[in-house]
Amino acid sequence: MEDNAFENYKKDIVNVIAYLLGLRADNNFDENKFNELDKNNNAKKIRALSILRTEFIRNFKEITARRNNLEPLENLNSLISVDLIKYLRENNMEIVHPNNNMLIHIAYVNEYILENIEGVKGLIPSWVKWDYVKSIFLMPGCYAGAKGSAVQNSNQAKKIQAAINSVRVTIAKNSSFYPYGFYVNWPTNKMEDHYGNILLNDEKFLKVLYSAHSDTFHANTYVIDATLDEKNSIYDFILDANNIAILVDCENVDPYVFASVFKNLEEENLKKIKKVILYDDVNTSEAWDYINELIHLPIVHNEIERVLDNKSLVDMAMIAGACKEYYEENTESLILVSSDSDFWALITNLKNAKFYILNESEKTSETIIERLDAENIEHCFMDSFAQAKVQDFKNMVLLKNLNTKIKVFNETGSFPYLNAKDLIDQIFFECHIQGNHYQVNNEKEAFYKKYLKNGFKINVDKTDFSLKMEINN
Repeated sequence: MEDNAFENYKKDIVNVIAYLLGLRADNNFDENKFNELDKNNNAKKIRALSILRTEFIRNFKEITARRNNLEPLENLNSLISVDLIKYLRENNMEIVHPNNNMLIHIAYVNEYILENIEGVKGLIPSWVKWDYVKSIFLMPGCYAGAKGSAVQNSNQAKKIQAAINSVRVTIAKNSSFYPYGFYVNWPTNKMEDHYGNILLNDEKFLKVLYSAHSDTFHANTYVIDATLDEKNSIYDFILDANNIAILVDCENVDPYVFASVFKNLEEENLKKIKKVILYDDVNTSEAWDYINELIHLPIVHNEIERVLDNKSLVDMAMIAGACKEYYEENTESLILVSSDSDFWALITNLKNAKFYILNESEKTSETIIERLDAENIEHCFMDSFAQAKVQDFKNMVLLKNLNTKIKVFNETGSFPYLNAKDLIDQIFFECHIQGNHYQVNNEKEAFYKKYLKNGFKINVDKTDFSLKMEINN
């Protein structure tokens, strides 16, 4: 299959991995991303170490032969990246140690990678299992130890050299499994199938990576974006319109899915949209309260009060709002964000208005799709847009919810969640976090590790002896 068949598959993660492994941008990676990572010293150190390790392994015999002729490493420009040795030295990482063979030099490189790999954790999204990503840069059992402590004993040094030699043999026997010939730590029992280019896109890389750990990657919605045709249908509608408003049925729409549309579209192509009008209800996600921090368009947030507790008026308010926009505000083009069939009456009665529908595939009936097609009304499924770029927003909403609960405790002394799992389940429920069961559980685990694993700090206020809770970072 041609690479362009994957034009809507994201490459954000593989660009980072490729950079850290030491690959060149001209191997079908994003040069702008590589230039951006060059400014990150933590990333640049791991890249330098990875390049040197691969060069030491790949050119092992030639380097050893020339060093036997007393040539220093710094003179072997044709075999290794000498400039990177100097760069690492400037960053207090010395991998050239007199009277040691090449295997020991590799052990020092491995040690520095082990000691510095956590520094690039922030480059990998929180919804990806970091331990899996981290593992591919390591060479287990082949470390020099802190300040070379593991290789100072001759017997221990021999064991480490034997382990590195074993890795060299594995690489030689399975060279086609290593991306562009660069070393990665890949379980040999997972090498029986040839996967091709594992860095083709994020989906392929993560599926193969998780499989190598006897796990399954479930978050396809994070790494597969809307197609160019789908995006162009939105751009074309905006381009042909003069006065556009977006009306959102907050009760019927996942706020994170809605946000993903705008995070994956070019802001320059959205400037003609004059405002986004939210029609909200008391029972919807609190994420709508913060959507303005993610979407850079004027936002009007209408919270629709209920007359009867069991009856929402959002649909009626939105229909009335659409009529007001059309007749009073001269808004001739309306983007309706809802999968609810109730809005079909609005569409058929405002005959001179131009409509575009943003809906969700699982919430929209086939009948509505057929009617939209019959009336030549364009629509696009919001859940076809990749959700990776919304994760920071989602984490912000979750943290605000947690901080609200802490604030309530500080005001009342009441905190009903003694069990961390119950607390996280409630926070995710209140923030309306939906999606694949396995992936949501992964997100819960990541949230726990970041904010709850270390527990809460309780201080006693000296003035009134009340308890004050805060996150114990």
